Amino acid sequence: MTLIPRTKPGEYSVELPAEFSVAELADYLSVYCANPLFRSARFEELEIDDDPYRRPVRPEDLSFLRYDRPFGRPDASQLSALIGHRMLLNIHDTAKPMFAEKMTPERWEEYRLFYGERNRVLGELVRPLLERHVFGFVHDTVAEQTADAPEPGTASLRGLLADLADRRSHAAEEVLDLVAGAGAVAEAAKMTAVQLLAGTINAPLRISPLMLTAATDGAGGAHAALTATHREPHRVDAVLGAVLDACGFGAQPHRYYQYYLPSTLAAMNYLNATARDHGRVFEFLGAMCVRTLDSLALIGGHGARLAELAASAASAGPADTAQTEAALAPAAPEAETAAAIEEITRTVLEPLAHRFGAPALAAFDRGAREYALLLDVHHDDLTVQLRFIDSSEAYRAKAERLQAAIDEHRIPVALDTFVESWEECSTTHVHDDDRLLVIESGEMEFWNCFSGTHKFRPGDKIFIPKHRLHGSVVLSGECVYHQPVIDADLDRRYG
Repeated sequence: MTLIPRTKPGEYSVELPAEFSVAELADYLSVYCANPLFRSARFEELEIDDDPYRRPVRPEDLSFLRYDRPFGRPDASQLSALIGHRMLLNIHDTAKPMFAEKMTPERWEEYRLFYGERNRVLGELVRPLLERHVFGFVHDTVAEQTADAPEPGTASLRGLLADLADRRSHAAEEVLDLVAGAGAVAEAAKMTAVQLLAGTINAPLRISPLMLTAATDGAGGAHAALTATHREPHRVDAVLGAVLDACGFGAQPHRYYQYYLPSTLAAMNYLNATARDHGRVFEFLGAMCVRTLDSLALIGGHGARLAELAASAASAGPADTAQTEAALAPAAPEAETAAAIEEITRTVLEPLAHRFGAPALAAFDRGAREYALLLDVHHDDLTVQLRFIDSSEAYRAKAERLQAAIDEHRIPVALDTFVESWEECSTTHVHDDDRLLVIESGEMEFWNCFSGTHKFRPGDKIFIPKHRLHGSVVLSGECVYHQPVIDADLDRRYG
């Protein structure tokens, strides 16, 4: 298929020509994902060691996924969202310089594949299609929320930020309670920290006056502020550093790529999308102000506790330095949040109102609300994943009940059967329905978080809820396993 616009000279429409329609562009997704860098992961690639260009996407799943229409919020963590956001992150990252610590000949070849013209052009071609698919529900939801609302002003936006800060504070407390109460504290703490690390690789934890200047005064735009190597230091950065040290995480870009939740990627890609689009610079600023408040709530308010939990689970502590000790000193999150809202009002809202007026404030409002919605989705996604991580024994028992009912009552169910060989690896993914995993023969290692694994042998079973991230690798010469699909009625009666 060749994309040659057929619009005649002199004709113009704000709409893209038909050749660039959603249906037509969908054909290019598989072409984009043919890049060897995006092939599915091998066993040794559970962590991507010193290779910022290697991005396992599971391109084989594109054969049955559709990207020609948006989904609703309940499906924000479905398979097409996970893979779509993985592709989007890869597309956006071609605008960011990244290098391995050791640029070997192999890395230079991957560097050329990642930043080469083919990858960049194809990525830009499919980007609008992907963004329409994964963010459509966000735009629609916020448009409905604000349809009859009065024009926002500085005072109303300040009130909005205060309300959103309160929501983020309650969400942060729930996450920490889940981690602290988990039976597998190390796994819960590390899985949470992976999401925080992903976000900070992608963007600063907070907005700053320099970011406002870069975004609105032509100093490279918002994208330059987002990708700047040198960022203004803040206490929350030091706290997050202590958390990552306690988890034993390195700073290599996207080493833990396979463990990013769909909603983590969504928040990252929203900032990427608004930062690169000069027509959405005020949405970007609104989103970054909400990110600031979220960082203060979770990292600033509870980061010290998260670091303690990770360190105690690992029988080790964060590096004993004066910087770490200062970072983990008791904080006053309410006072810090109030001060942050005052600073945002003075350094962002008032300058925007003075220089750009109502249209800029309306766009700021939209960006703040859309990013806040994505954070709500992320909270739901993370907390459900944490409960999944901590429910392995319960889900093994549930699988036994369901399989026994299927066998005893001869209940017909949809069933996928797989025959895989030694060290065959399943790149982390989700299913769009509830399933069982039933091992018929051979052995498998299964994981649903960073660092936590489960060994499965013949006869072993586990229930896998829909939209929950997981992966596996075969440990025997061959492994045969089945995945019966569990519908709502079967689960209600026998689960």
